[in-house]
Amino acid sequence: MSSAIMHTIPPKPQTALRILHTSDWHIGKRLFNHSRYDEFEAFLDWLHIAIDTHDINALIVAGDIFDTVTPSNKAQELYYEFLAKVAKSCCQHVIITAGNHDSPTFLDAPKVILKTLNVWVIGQATTDINDEILLLKDKSQDGLDIVRAIILAVPYLRDKDVRVGSSFEMTGQRDHETAQGIAKHYQNLSNHALILQDEYQANPNQPPIPIIATGHLFCAGASISSDDDGMRKESFVGTLGQLPASIFADEINYVALGHIHAPQKVAGQDRIRYCGSPIAMGFGEIGKDKQVLIVDFDPTTANIPHIHTLSVPIFTKMVRLQGDTDTIRRALNPLIAENQTIYAEIVYDGQTLEPNFAKDIKAFLANTKVLPLNIQNNTQRRHILQSTYHGENLKQLTTMDVFDRLLDRQVVTDEEKNELKTAYQHIIQTIYEQDVKAE
Repeated sequence: MSSAIMHTIPPKPQTALRILHTSDWHIGKRLFNHSRYDEFEAFLDWLHIAIDTHDINALIVAGDIFDTVTPSNKAQELYYEFLAKVAKSCCQHVIITAGNHDSPTFLDAPKVILKTLNVWVIGQATTDINDEILLLKDKSQDGLDIVRAIILAVPYLRDKDVRVGSSFEMTGQRDHETAQGIAKHYQNLSNHALILQDEYQANPNQPPIPIIATGHLFCAGASISSDDDGMRKESFVGTLGQLPASIFADEINYVALGHIHAPQKVAGQDRIRYCGSPIAMGFGEIGKDKQVLIVDFDPTTANIPHIHTLSVPIFTKMVRLQGDTDTIRRALNPLIAENQTIYAEIVYDGQTLEPNFAKDIKAFLANTKVLPLNIQNNTQRRHILQSTYHGENLKQLTTMDVFDRLLDRQVVTDEEKNELKTAYQHIIQTIYEQDVKAE
């Protein structure tokens, strides 16, 4: 698998610093409640091989390592096993910054231990500017330290980390102040990095030092991957949608961004990049290229970043099928014959109602490796929406009447409806008994 995608990257120049930029792993994320740990493990194994194959000096993970602030034991196991493997590889430095899905305190907790493996974790911003400025050092031929790069390791910045004003009564004012705070945060780090750069460049044996920044944010003009790519809705409004590329000083040679799941340049600038998520987070991402970025900084060419894309293989096939029952079954037959795990989203839009479509499809795919993770019956949904309850008043309806109306608008089988009604009746009864006891 790896040999088919790794030959396109040119050999690393002898004097170059080679960085691999990735982000938005979302370890532990489920797809319609289906566990995907096998995929995450396959990706991390592939990434480990890629690091060795391409002689990577430093790995940058720009946020959203986990999908939740309370990652499962399995998710943590995959994370730490990967870091242990990388520590034994050619990669000399690992820089991990938190994203909005991560718990800053959880990521920071083992940072002292991880530092002994040259793994630098920045979970949250602090008042000490030095906490986010890392010096990647190597030994020169004469045994002295040389600085290979200055890293502005900036995690996801929350309001409390950067707010510059106290007027939070109006949303627009709050967003403006937070955006100002984020811009000022990067400006302060950049100014300090330039001072350090000048100090170390005073050494005649020190080669030119690139400045590299990370960020987990939504730059204005960036495009999302799809509506179901797993990004939280708050990512599209307010502060995160208003950050211009100008917050990154011209002196920064490369900006490794996370948060947007589609790989892209920002504002047409080659040096400011989203690498995107390595795994499709939803069916809307079918056919979208997934990649990591390999960036070379060669002192002999003034540290102008030379950027190469490395495509990530598809670890589990995903398909989206739509049509009537016969069309969908004909499309499913060759997929079943592949005898490999396939995630399927199936949308019925035939002429007949087919109220048991979901149940029938599940039975058709039983004992196969095609997993129907999402089944939609658009025809039934349209029929329900066209049917109105004339002359009804909410005051005239019982609690169960309202629940019945809700079930009519959902794509569920008759058997599932009965089970849900029974469960709902138990809940209502429990609430009634508690109210009686309270009186």
